[in-house]
Parts: sequence; structure tokens; C-alpha cells
Amino acid sequence: MAVQDEKGYRQPVTALFFGSFNPIHNGHVGIARYLLDNKLCDEVWFVISPCNPFKINRFLLPEADRLRIVEAAIADDPRMRACDIEFTMPKPSYTVDTLHLLFEKYPGREFVLVIGGDNVENFTKWKDYRWIVQHCPIFVYPRLGIDVTVGQFPGMRMIDAPLFPLSATEIREMIIQKKDITGLVPDAILSLVKEFYG
Repeated sequence: MAVQDEKGYRQPVTALFFGSFNPIHNGHVGIARYLLDNKLCDEVWFVISPCNPFKINRFLLPEADRLRIVEAAIADDPRMRACDIEFTMPKPSYTVDTLHLLFEKYPGREFVLVIGGDNVENFTKWKDYRWIVQHCPIFVYPRLGIDVTVGQFPGMRMIDAPLFPLSATEIREMIIQKKDITGLVPDAILSLVKEFYG
């Protein structure tokens, strides 16, 4: 998968994990670690979306707070980084526009896109989805209860990442209900998440 520049040096493979991360949880981090530990990429960037066009009416913690939480969650792994490139882009954020900007800012770097299996069914509704599949390999991670077929999209492949039983929405609801979320989010952000979402 790796590419070489004009001097023959290997360029890093960067997996782009887009999401609201509202909040980031152990499922997100587990998928990133799976990709890294299985050498499917060299690094994972968590691209924090200020406004997902498919989730416009849902509650979102301010992007600066979500960025802070993501940074704290992955601080112990130098292979992961929080990316705020969409913070200064027009809203709502469209993945294809972010990819164009990233390709422009980091010429020669190879990017792969990471999406959940629940996104495959509506993938043809994404802005310029044909351009995305032509220019960026896509890793699809499984979601509980969702049967996914990726064969219709070139460059899209399922990965055998671990399943996570709860969504960020369910974790937020648990916090509001004063339920214990220990083990659902990284220990490093447990108090932060309770503070911001409680």
C-alpha cells in the first residue's frame, strides 16, 4: 500500500478516521489500534467534524472541547493524532472537500479512509462519492447488527476490527442518567467526559 516519493523514500500511510467523536470512546480507539497493530497504516488521524451533514440536528459538544478530549484520549500513543482541519472549513463538512485539502497540504502522502459499516448503505449519497473511491482506499469496520456488502465500491474493504457494544449517543445518555461509563471511554478522559457531558 505504501508509496514512494521521487527519491525512492517510503511515504507514510495515514488512516483518516472522520467523526464527531461526541465523545471519543474505546471503540474508536480500538479500531485505530487494530489498524496500527496489523500494519494497515503507519498512523491514524482522528478528523474531528464540527458538523456532520447527516447529523445536523443532533447535540454536539463544541468542537474545541471535543478536540481537547480526543487529544487527551490518545496522548499515550504517538501513532495517533487529533486533526482539526475541518474547523476552518465551510459547514457542514463534506469528506471529499477535506480530502482535497489534505491531498493539497500533504502531497505524496498516502491516505486511506476509515468508515463504519453503517455508512456503506448511504455512501452513494456522499458528495462526489465516485471521486472518493477513485482516489482513496476505504477501510470499513463492522457495526453490531449491520450486514455490509462492499463489493460494489472499488478500493473498499472490510476489516476485522473488534466490535464495540455502545454508541457515543448511548454513552452520553448513560452520563446524563448518572450510570457508570468506566471501561467505555479511555481512563485518561473519564473525568473530562463526565464534566463536559454531565
